[in-house]
Amino acid sequence: MIRLLLVLILLGSATLGAQPTPLKGSAELHELLDRLNTVGTVLMLGAHPDDEDTAVISYFAWGRHLRTVYFSATRGEGGQNLIGTEQGDLLGVIRTHELLGARRIDGGEQAFASVVDFGYSKAPEEALAKWGQQRLLRDMVRVIREIRPDVIVSRFPPPPGGGGHGQHTAVGWTGPEAYEAAGDATRFPEAGPEPWQARRYFYNVPTFNPRMEAAAAGDQEHLRVETGKYDPVLGKSYAEIAGESRSMHRSQAMGTSQRKGSVPAFFKYVAGEKAGQDIFDGIDTSWSRIEDASAVAEYLQQARREYDPTRPEKILPYLLKAYSALADRREPEVTYKRKELSRAIELASGIWVQASAGHWAAVPGDEMDVMVSAMGRGVADWKWQSARLVGLLDEEIRTIPELVLNEEQRHPVRVTIPGQACYSQPAWLLEKLPATGDCEQGPASLRVQFGFMTPQGVDIVLEKPVLYRWVDRSFGERSRPLVVVPAVDISFTQDNRIFTDSTVVDIPVRVRSNRAQAEARVALQAPPGWRVTPPIQELRFDRREQERTAVFQLVPPGTAAGGQLTATAEVDGVSIEASMQTMEYEHIPATVVFARPVMRVERLEVKLLSRNIGYVMGSGDKVPEALRQLGAKVTLLGSEDLTAGELGQFDAIVTGIRALGMRADLLAARERVLEYVADGGTLVVQYNTLPFRRGGSNAGAPTLGPYALTPSRLRVTDELAKVRFELPSHALLQTPNVITEADFEGWVQERGLYFMSGWDEKYEAVLACNDPGEESLAGGLLVASHGEGTYVFTAYSWFRQLPAGVPGAYRIFANLISAGKTP
Repeated sequence: MIRLLLVLILLGSATLGAQPTPLKGSAELHELLDRLNTVGTVLMLGAHPDDEDTAVISYFAWGRHLRTVYFSATRGEGGQNLIGTEQGDLLGVIRTHELLGARRIDGGEQAFASVVDFGYSKAPEEALAKWGQQRLLRDMVRVIREIRPDVIVSRFPPPPGGGGHGQHTAVGWTGPEAYEAAGDATRFPEAGPEPWQARRYFYNVPTFNPRMEAAAAGDQEHLRVETGKYDPVLGKSYAEIAGESRSMHRSQAMGTSQRKGSVPAFFKYVAGEKAGQDIFDGIDTSWSRIEDASAVAEYLQQARREYDPTRPEKILPYLLKAYSALADRREPEVTYKRKELSRAIELASGIWVQASAGHWAAVPGDEMDVMVSAMGRGVADWKWQSARLVGLLDEEIRTIPELVLNEEQRHPVRVTIPGQACYSQPAWLLEKLPATGDCEQGPASLRVQFGFMTPQGVDIVLEKPVLYRWVDRSFGERSRPLVVVPAVDISFTQDNRIFTDSTVVDIPVRVRSNRAQAEARVALQAPPGWRVTPPIQELRFDRREQERTAVFQLVPPGTAAGGQLTATAEVDGVSIEASMQTMEYEHIPATVVFARPVMRVERLEVKLLSRNIGYVMGSGDKVPEALRQLGAKVTLLGSEDLTAGELGQFDAIVTGIRALGMRADLLAARERVLEYVADGGTLVVQYNTLPFRRGGSNAGAPTLGPYALTPSRLRVTDELAKVRFELPSHALLQTPNVITEADFEGWVQERGLYFMSGWDEKYEAVLACNDPGEESLAGGLLVASHGEGTYVFTAYSWFRQLPAGVPGAYRIFANLISAGKTP
């Protein structure tokens, strides 16, 4: 008997509402057969999610049937977020899944380095200093050795070129060295597999507009590929698919059109062997490059020649013979091809398998129901002979039912989750996982291996993840990954809190049960100088997902002080210190992220003169929450409020980040809002973004101001940059809070972004700052009188500083919204 292990891993099969792959059924099998007859790999290098050229990925993956991998140095943690308020690690989770969703569409795969996006950077030296140049280089070398690409394509140029962003340029400069180092056995021996030297290295020349495209086409040294070619199997061109793929980056507002017609891509030689007309010139992409694989090549060619989409089972004998020949081979290319081959066998046979959990969350030590199901939809002569739980458990499932053609066979099992199971944290955030169990190897998923016997005497094992499935009345059948969670999870109602005096305040702590029944002892620990009562609260839960609130009284100190409150819970003698948040958007899978339940507290001296605030939310931020902490009443203004509401009731109106780009109603109500100012109101306008116009003018960009303003993309990225008081006696710096240099200490990520580059003389520029070696920028805080009221434009990054609990940011922002109340 020939024993084969066909392991099928379907990345992203648990997606909630995410874009599906372009191919299904016979079309998917058709494409797999082409890929199985092609051996070769392309690796693309970039710095962030959304840096990739999705048209090039689609062309090589779907058009050339090559393994195509995009390497992103970061997960985009330092970017902005147009779909929610998440920042930092949580934004990185969103952007990671957006990348994976994009790859499902354009046919590529995804790889990452271990460095973190720290926000916009102007210099590669800064990026390499913060990341560690050797760390980025080692990560690149590791991926190159694991992927073993024939060709490497960088999105950013080699030195001395630039990438428009310090992190872009850092990747472009490091890539050629990684290309060389990956083939050198003396360099980074700890980076993993044996050395690998790619054949050549190219720079993917950017063509963002017709002018750039014409310039690239005019360089005779550039190699060209046509990504606008129509593929009848896909029913689209590769460029059209690229538009769908790029539009997955919703958090970054990357929705784009599906270009029709010619869409060329250009490549500039950097290193390795020269190429003639194609970047794969002289590179063998057939099975003949693999030793002793001629029989495999013939079997796969026969399967491709004889494939009939109405009778796919006819090619099963060839696919099984190919896999038999590869059963004991361990070369990286063969291991990868076995995964493709297993999927082809599954499709050709019509076998369907599934593993479902009784609930989406499992608690260590608790029992859980799992349903394993199988059905023969295309063949009736396969025998279902085994099923085994692996990963989180290692347990054989007994008494497997017989397969019946086109009838689902189901077998329920009850399992016990190991008591030391690790919580299900995204792999790259393991270091931030609250202590639990033996987590050195990280959390494990639960999977089921389905074993079948074919008439040809081949044992097939198909592996599927255990998912929770349910029916949504609006969306239909849905699924999400099974995750391991604590018996209860704990969270504060906010990330930080400002205290303007020593008044006793109630601090609610939310506790949610992940068991049907639980009893929890909840405690709150405060920093020195802060007092908490009572010391412990006891809560009882009688159903799963029940939520209760433990309320503690907190007494702030009499003078300025700060620190962290930490919440813990004890259940059945087990101490739990875990806050759980589920990242859930329509276009990405539900992802659970754990953190320590902490809340930053700051006792500071701050005064506020404006108490009734109207807020026009833009792309999403937490500034309204911060204003409420200052004691303000905040009303979120909708379209009707802007067009017909009584704006005069508000002491001040604040527009959120990107509001002009996100809120057409705000732009439409421009005159009415400015009339509110003229009648005595205060308007604070936070930054708005601009389209990236190379060499163009921003003169026509929309603004919201009583007098002329010239928007720009100017930034101050150094959060420690010295801030100069251009008008030190100005009321914005004196009333109601006296602002000093100390108020600009402790800032995070940046000073500000999208400063004004020009303004009418009626505006007063209150502050100025600059990045090292650059000109001073004074367009970050402008104030002007308009009629009886006050207008303030500010490009400083309050949307980052206020949620981070930066004390000075609260004091300064209190002055901005109080501007109309000053003498």
